[in-house]
Amino acid sequence: MPDYRIGAILLPALLLLFLPMLAAYPWHLPLGNELALPLLTMLVVLFCGLRYPTLLPSPLVFASGLACDLLTRSPMGYWTLVLLLALAASRTAHGLSKRLGRFVILLSWLVLPVFMGMIVHGLASLYQLAKQPVQTTIDGMIMALILFMGPLMLLTGLERVLILKNTGLHSRFFGHHGH
Repeated sequence: MPDYRIGAILLPALLLLFLPMLAAYPWHLPLGNELALPLLTMLVVLFCGLRYPTLLPSPLVFASGLACDLLTRSPMGYWTLVLLLALAASRTAHGLSKRLGRFVILLSWLVLPVFMGMIVHGLASLYQLAKQPVQTTIDGMIMALILFMGPLMLLTGLERVLILKNTGLHSRFFGHHGH
């Protein structure tokens, strides 16, 4: 396996294993304390699924979701299902972008977090057998999107350094062209 592929798998894998551990600690975040870090993990899955879906193995996403379930004391399978659905949705959007153009990816970044937030809220309501406050999910997603800037910089930096420079590929989103 080429070095760039190993690096491209390693950083998302480390993030998907590390973020559930962060979620286990009560950080007392100003918005969406209990949902922000698991939702951040979901955003990493969405990003990786949209950018390089073949480099993000489903078993890794499953393990990350299971870790979120266990470490946050969520219902068993809750975050596992959410992360696997996020992976499936992002891979579907990536596949559509090959046929319909890169605008689908950009649109996906607006639609998929909202769609997945609705799934998170719906599953929580189903689990509790009562409608949960929507504001909790919204606050958690806002905080997750703010916190996502750190992993986003790491992942796009990884793409630039490992994938673009070492393979001569061009980025579909940043306009870099390899020579």
